[in-house]
Amino acid sequence: MYLFFLICLIFIAFCLNFLILLQPGKNINDTMHINASNNFKLFNNFRNNNFITNIIGLFACLFLIISLILCNINDKKINSNLFEDNHFSHILH
Repeated sequence: MYLFFLICLIFIAFCLNFLILLQPGKNINDTMHINASNNFKLFNNFRNNNFITNIIGLFACLFLIISLILCNINDKKINSNLFEDNHFSHILH
């Protein structure tokens, strides 16, 4: 189960990197305008929900959730090894 989540995390990380690098860059003329109408257009462009942006958000959420699951599994393995180890049994009793 740990290996499955680890492989999924690596796959999602590669997909995130690929999709983020795939996004087109903003034109320098779009970001340099100072007047109010262009600023409104600039901030309106950030609310544009296209397919790639939604997929990146989904992959980012999956990355976070799988990272938390892996940390939880790893923590349980460390704690179970600590309690099973005979060297630390005198500390617990």
